[in-house]
Amino acid sequence: METDQTDKFYDGKSAIPVSGELRAEQDGLYFQGEKGSFRFAYSDILNLDEVGKEYRLELNNPQNKFAGYMIVFHSKETQGLIQKYQRSQKKNPILDLWYDTNFAIKLGFLLLTAGLVFFAYNRSLSYAYFFVPLSYDKQQSKIMSTWVRDYFPECTDPSLKSAVRKIGLKLKDKDDPFEYDIIVIDDEVFNAFAMPGGTIVVFTDLLQKTDSAEELAGILAHEMAHIHRRHGVRRQIQSAGNVLLLSLGIGSGFEGVDMLENMDSVYEVLSVTLYDQKFSREYETEADEIALEKLKKANVTGSGFLTFFERFKAYETSEKDGSDENNSSEESEKDKVSNSENSGEASKGSESDASEEESKSFRVPDFLSSHPATDDRIQYVKDTISKPGYPRGKLGFSKAEWNKIKNRCSSVPPKKKIELDL
Repeated sequence: METDQTDKFYDGKSAIPVSGELRAEQDGLYFQGEKGSFRFAYSDILNLDEVGKEYRLELNNPQNKFAGYMIVFHSKETQGLIQKYQRSQKKNPILDLWYDTNFAIKLGFLLLTAGLVFFAYNRSLSYAYFFVPLSYDKQQSKIMSTWVRDYFPECTDPSLKSAVRKIGLKLKDKDDPFEYDIIVIDDEVFNAFAMPGGTIVVFTDLLQKTDSAEELAGILAHEMAHIHRRHGVRRQIQSAGNVLLLSLGIGSGFEGVDMLENMDSVYEVLSVTLYDQKFSREYETEADEIALEKLKKANVTGSGFLTFFERFKAYETSEKDGSDENNSSEESEKDKVSNSENSGEASKGSESDASEEESKSFRVPDFLSSHPATDDRIQYVKDTISKPGYPRGKLGFSKAEWNKIKNRCSSVPPKKKIELDL
């Protein structure tokens, strides 16, 4: 069955159209119908849409602003002429240039503009934390400290708590408005992290792998720098702002496309997460710089901080060489240990086996998950602590004393259990 390709004119009064032919001339639009001809100026055009295989041209009706004219036609050539003559009458060189530009260039320009707008938006968000009072950070710290102690086994050994507190007080600047609550959690997690307002959590696996009190001082100084510079609150603001922006942009762009519309949250989360890594690297670099300043003001050597990064670098190298590749399952790890035990006393005592076992139990800290290149960090620490005047002071713990203190814990069971409704 052939479709009717005749052009049709709707006068806004009757639902029955007038059949005829639409012509686009330089001086105007002409519709020749059964009951005469009609002429329209290009300035009368309200809208021109392509719907399926036809074009719908909406025109202004000077006699009735609520019921305009409509012409339905089928010629792509006519549609092209209408757009051409319409642009020529507007005499806008910038608009003409845009219409005549190649599609790929248009797309590139739009992407560049969107990127610049997104960058400017995030730069403005980076200063928004000035409007958030310090009391907000401190209130978060109270809540999170209580939550950590309620749900995780805290080490309560007096000598350990005293040593950690002593290091924290030594590193605190006089102008620092925050009070630091350093909590040691008894768990085999190689990690330490900071939360807004002053809460710092250190896990025993990380603590027990330190070689000196000065090494822990470097780690704590790094975490205190995150809190002092309010990185947690700044990230909260940036993430929330990015979710809002991407939700508005992506959500409206996918409106009406069911499959993509339902995937809004996936795109938003992925986009924000990827962009957030950039800020993580910036914050890590800034925290390293401030940590070395804190150590310097406290008259504490930065060699411990350097030792930590060098140990992490050795771990990275062992990963690249293939040890513990693909994060083997717990059961396969047990098999490896069992095979190692059965391989004889000579292999048990070798330094290479010990090093391999240590690398297998060495977990990457969260605060290094989005870190700058380790080599760059090592070089920066080396350059900073080698400058004239950088202190070489110690914290007063001998190696033997520290080895005893770091392995003490006397953890208490958590008051509450985390219940997941699966």
